[in-house]
Amino acid sequence: MDGKRDMVVGGLWCVGGIVVTAATYASASNGGGRYVMAWGAIIFGGIQFVRGLIRSASRS
Repeated sequence: MDGKRDMVVGGLWCVGGIVVTAATYASASNGGGRYVMAWGAIIFGGIQFVRGLIRSASRS
């Protein structure tokens, strides 16, 4: 995988995890209840994004 692709995929995972967390939190805060903290997707995406960033920077 090249660096730019890692950055895109990692960014999508991270943003997706943040969106899921925010949406379920907003739903739970209206009427009470539980929400999903998608920390796995956020951390995995962040690591993959940084890995891609480093890989892209080292090729320049």
